[in-house]
Order: sequence, then structure tokens, then C-alpha cells
Amino acid sequence: MSTEAAATVEAATVESPKEEVAPAVPETAPPAEIEAPKEAAAPAAEGEATEEKTEEEPATAEQDEKKEEEKQPEPPKDPKEDPVGWVNSLIAPAVHKVNHEVLSWAQQLAVEDEEKRQPLPGKNGFVTKNQFLSFLRDGSILAQLANKLQVGAVETVHEGEAAQVKENQSANIEGFVNFAKEKAGLADDQVFSAEDLLEKGKAAYPAVFGALVRLGMASQEKFEQKGLDVDAIAEMASQVVKTSIIQTILNFFRRASARATSRATAAKSEKAAAASEEKASDIEKKPLEEVAEEECKKVEAAPEAAAPVAVN
Repeated sequence: MSTEAAATVEAATVESPKEEVAPAVPETAPPAEIEAPKEAAAPAAEGEATEEKTEEEPATAEQDEKKEEEKQPEPPKDPKEDPVGWVNSLIAPAVHKVNHEVLSWAQQLAVEDEEKRQPLPGKNGFVTKNQFLSFLRDGSILAQLANKLQVGAVETVHEGEAAQVKENQSANIEGFVNFAKEKAGLADDQVFSAEDLLEKGKAAYPAVFGALVRLGMASQEKFEQKGLDVDAIAEMASQVVKTSIIQTILNFFRRASARATSRATAAKSEKAAAASEEKASDIEKKPLEEVAEEECKKVEAAPEAAAPVAVN
């Protein structure tokens, strides 16, 4: 074979494309994907969520119950069961009326001679908390009250000028408190101390008020003395509350009426001022000749003055 023929054969061998072989078709189906674990997991997750919701529901119900309890108004206090809570629930005028009645009972029972009784503090039968405490601060009324309920309960009662000495005031108060606990049966948390009444100011009011009211309720049963008529006092307080509410409503309407009258007066004043300004504006708009002519007509229309009479 010649050299040219060999080259031709090699070129043909290089240039001829190779035949592509198609891939073999698989005879078996591909393995199916396993979805079962996912399906099993989904119900499990749903079950867990249901359990969580079930666990949360009781807590939500408890919270709703607490909210309902908070919204519900507290029942009114019973002055016989909880005199301090009851008086704290009253408006100020009612408290002042109750204070007057309690002091009146205590002094009338403690001091039989009317001429020796001190004038009660306050005005028109109303006593503030500070006045209530000041009246009892020297302890003389308290000690006399204890001796009235049980003779000799307080050995020495300091009165008058002697009651101005702080040590004597403490002795009077301590004698009353010991009597209230030992003879009247009041618990430690139902009484007060000399320090409370002498040093704590208005903060001592609940304890002092509560002790007196409880002692007043026990006076009839334990000591056969005139007790404190709590029912009558509660009725008085209720009437004061009603009167105060009515007075508040009347004052509201009075203020509203006064405001309406004031507005009406102001509106009239503004209207009159506007009319005056409008009139002045009209005059300013007139020509000077018309104004002068009108003034001349007014002068001519005026009656002539009488001629002067000559005196010889």
C-alpha cells in the first residue's frame, strides 16, 4: 500500500463517528419512596399539640375565673362583724357622723353628770378622724368608761391638769386596754396601745375605732350597761350617704345652670358688641356730606331757645 492510501485510510478511521449506544431500559420499576414514617409523624405531632392545648385549657379557665372574681364588687361589710372594714367603706361625711355617735355613747356612759361632760368636737354632729382621736388622747374618757363598765377596772384615773402629763395619759390608756382584753375579751389584734394613740396620729384611727365599737357591742351582754346601737348608727350613716349623693346631684345641676346662664349672657354681650360695631361701620361708610346734612336736620328740628329778656 502506498503512503497516500495509508493516510487516506487513517483519516477515514479518525473522521468516522462512533455509533452511540442507547442505555438499556430497566426491566424493573424503581423503588417507591417510603412516606409512611412522615404520615405517622404527622398524627403524632397533632396528638402532642392536642395534649398541649388540653394542658393549657385549665390554666386559661382559672385565669378567667380570677378575672370574673376581680370584676365582681365586694359585698358590703357588716359593722357588727367587721366594724373597721365597714367604716373604711363609707364616704367621709358618713364616717364623721359615725365618729360623733361613738364618742357620744362613750362619754354619756363614762360621765354620768352632764355638767362634767366635755363638748364633743366637730360641727353639727360631724367629727373628723383627727378630732375623734384628739378627744380620746389623754385617756381620761377611756379610763372612766372602763370603770363604769366594771368598778375598779382602772385604779387611778388621771383627769384635768393631771391628764396633760404624758406618763399619766399612758397610764389611763393602758388601764383601758388591759380592761378591754382581760374583762371584755377583746383579742390582741382588736385593741391598740398607748403608743398608737399618743404617737401615730391618724394611723391609729382604725384600731381605736374598732376597739371602742367592739366594747360598745359587748357592754349590754357582758356588763349590763347601755350598749352601742350599731344598727341605728349604720342607718344614720346610710342616710348621710343618700343625702350626700342627692346634694352632689343638685350641685351638679346648679353648676350646669350657672354655666348656661353665663354662656347666654356672654352671647348677648357679643351680639350687642357686634351690632354696635356694625352700626359704627355703617356710619363710617356714609359720605361726610350725608352725615353733616343729618346733623343739620337734627339742629333745625330742635325747638328754638326762648329769647333773653332784657332787664332795665
